[in-house]
Amino acid sequence: MKNLSLSIIALLLLSACHESLEDRAEREAREYTEKFCPTPVVNYQRTDSTVFDKSTRTYICYCSFTDKLDDAALISRAKADIHKGLLQSIRNNTSLKNYKEAGFNFSYIIYSTKDRNKVLYQDKFSPKDYK
Repeated sequence: MKNLSLSIIALLLLSACHESLEDRAEREAREYTEKFCPTPVVNYQRTDSTVFDKSTRTYICYCSFTDKLDDAALISRAKADIHKGLLQSIRNNTSLKNYKEAGFNFSYIIYSTKDRNKVLYQDKFSPKDYK
C-alpha cells in the first residue's frame, strides 16, 4: 500500500510539472531569442526576436531587412512572392509540426534596418492557410 501511495504521489508530481504546448512555445521562443537573436544577416535579412502570444496562440517572428531589401517600394511589389515563400516555409518546416497540429498561428513582422519604426512587411498565417 505504501508503494502504491508513493507511485500515485510521483505521478501527480510529474503531471503537475507537465508543460502545456502553449507554455512550451512561449519558452522555446524566448530561449531562441536569448540564444540566437539577432541572427547574422543572410540574404539581406535577419531575425531580431521571436515570441509566442498565448492569448492569440500566435508564434511571432520579428525580422529586419537590410541593404537591398530595405526598400518599401521593392517590398510592396514583392508582397505576393514574400507571402508565398513564408507560407511554403511554414508548410515545409518539420520542427513546427506540433504547433501546426495544435492549430497555432504564425506571424511575421519585418522592419527596416534604416528606420526601426518602419514596418516593411507584415503577415499572419492561420491553420486554414498552411493545411
